[in-house]
Amino acid sequence: MRRRVLITGGCGYVGSALVKRLVRDGGYHVTVLDNGLVPGRRMEGGPVDYVEGDVRDIADWSALLKNVDSVVHLAAVVGDPASSIDTQLTWEVNYLATVRLVTECRKAGVARFVFSSTCSNYGVVDDVADVDSPLQPHSDYAQSKVRAEHHLLVSQDVGFTPVIVRLATLYGLAPRMRFDLAVNVMTANAVRNGKIEVHGGKQWRPFLHVNDAAKALQLAVEAGATPPVPQVYNCGSNADCYQLGDIGRQIAAEVPGSELVTLDAVTDVRDYRVSFDRMEKRIGFRADLRVVDGIREIRDALAAGEYADYTHERYSDHLSVAASVQRGDPAGQCRSGRRHPDVTTDCRAGSGV
Repeated sequence: MRRRVLITGGCGYVGSALVKRLVRDGGYHVTVLDNGLVPGRRMEGGPVDYVEGDVRDIADWSALLKNVDSVVHLAAVVGDPASSIDTQLTWEVNYLATVRLVTECRKAGVARFVFSSTCSNYGVVDDVADVDSPLQPHSDYAQSKVRAEHHLLVSQDVGFTPVIVRLATLYGLAPRMRFDLAVNVMTANAVRNGKIEVHGGKQWRPFLHVNDAAKALQLAVEAGATPPVPQVYNCGSNADCYQLGDIGRQIAAEVPGSELVTLDAVTDVRDYRVSFDRMEKRIGFRADLRVVDGIREIRDALAAGEYADYTHERYSDHLSVAASVQRGDPAGQCRSGRRHPDVTTDCRAGSGV
């Protein structure tokens, strides 16, 4: 029998890659829940059902959880810039909706819950962070993810086995493409404009191809239950941890004629190196792709004329969220009408993300 998986936010950057992988492997029936807040991509054909719904309005779609074996929770306001546009919405989606979803999964008897978190939780680290290192979130995005992680860990028991996957900085081609990620946009700028800008350049970041992220999430779905041991993993490659200036130099080497420009102003203070040993040892994840592979595939796609308008809002979570705020789209309107204790701004009637 096919495994039945519900993926929230399954039309997004990671979700579209994960759906493609699960359908290709042939052992899954996938249900995708997505509200269309950020332009997404649906996969034609295959055992996939797409349901339009808001992760915050669980009562509207909780019936989908019946007979589901696993939930992969990707729906979120993603990234530091996007999360800062409407912090009330960020907390409603990233934290409160996760709390409610956990409750409904437990009611429905869904044992396996895979949660997409972020290595941004570490913030600034002097040494190499592992999963037990102190967390220093620098944005509402990371803070909301940390709080959601805490709720998952205290909710764990023999009937509910969450797996928390802290993803490294993503890159690479996916069915729903993003050009607001460091490697992707720097490569695109090199190809189209002949210039690569790096702010500061000495900040360390771990990187991970979006297809490897999909592979890791599939392994997390399939991993055996190990309560009461917390299943928290950093997801990336020890070989793909670079200073941002090194990324710029790799891109310049792969895009002939491009110029690397290093700017003194540091616009992002996050600076962290991360160990990924635990995920390899416990569930066998090892990345197949390197940053240079992502640079080359993006370079070649743009050189072939794809993504002619790569700066369009459809390829940016931040710009899509900002545009939705101006339009007041229903998918982005604040629902609670109340201030969450961790939120620094009021929910404004009619505003959207």
